[in-house]
Amino acid sequence: MKLAIAPLSSLDTPPAAFIRAASAAGFAQVGLRLKPVTASEVPFPLSPKSREFREVQKALADSGLELLDIEVLSLDSESARHDWLPMLEAGAILGASILNVVGDDPELARFTDTLGALTLDAHEFGMEPVIEPVAFRPMNSFATAIDIALAVGCAVEVDALHFLRTGAHLLDLSANPELFPVLQLCDAPTVFRPVAGETHPAGTDAPPAILEARSSRRLPGEGDVPIRQILAAIRPDAAISVEIPNYALQKERSVQEYFALLFDRSQGYLA
Repeated sequence: MKLAIAPLSSLDTPPAAFIRAASAAGFAQVGLRLKPVTASEVPFPLSPKSREFREVQKALADSGLELLDIEVLSLDSESARHDWLPMLEAGAILGASILNVVGDDPELARFTDTLGALTLDAHEFGMEPVIEPVAFRPMNSFATAIDIALAVGCAVEVDALHFLRTGAHLLDLSANPELFPVLQLCDAPTVFRPVAGETHPAGTDAPPAILEARSSRRLPGEGDVPIRQILAAIRPDAAISVEIPNYALQKERSVQEYFALLFDRSQGYLA
C-alpha cells in the first residue's frame, strides 16, 4: 500500500530533510506546508529561484517521492487571488495534485464564493482544492463542507481526528464517496484528556483541542476513530496520508526513527 506523510507529523523539520526522512522510512508520497498556520512556523520558500526551493526539488527528484498535497490555505473574509496564486504556482512546479483548504470565514456565502474563485484557479494549475473541516475553526462541519464542495466543484478531505471531534457521520461520506480523495490517518480517544504538566510545542496554555491536534494524536488502532469504516465509505483510490504529531513519541526519537515508526505502525494497521 502506498502511504504519504503529512507535514504536521514533524512540522519543525525543514522540507528537504523531511522528504529524505520520509523516503528512508518507506513512504511513497509527502505533503508540504507551503503556507504557515502559526507565527512560530518558518515560511516555505515559495520563490522557485530560491536555494531552498531548489533543494526541495532536488530532494523530491533524488528520492523519487511524489508530492501529494500542499497546505494550508486559510480562507477568511479578506482572502483573494494574491493569497493563493503563489502557492498554486509553487505547488504546480513541485508536482502537487491537491491543495488543502481550511475555512476561517464565519460567513458561509462569502466563503463559498471565495472557494469557488480559488477552485477555478486551482483547476487551471492541475490541482484539486479539498476543504478540511476542523473542529476548532468556523468550517467545522462535514455536512456543510460536502454541500459547498458539490456547489463549487472541489473536494473534501477527511482528517480522522476531526471526523471524530466534529461529530461527523459515516453516512456523510458514503453518500458522496467520490468527493473524498484523501484520508489523513491518525487515531484519537473518544475524550481527550491532557496530561497535567506535560509540555507541548503548541504551548501548555493552548486549548485542549489544539494540543491534541498538533501534538497528541495517536497511532492507528490506539483510539476510537472508525478508521476502517471511513476507508470503506470513501472512494477506493483515496490517498492515505499519515498525520500523527505526537510529542511524547517524537521527543525520544530522531525524525527518521519517528517516521519509520509511523510507517510501520500505519502499514501494519492497514494490512
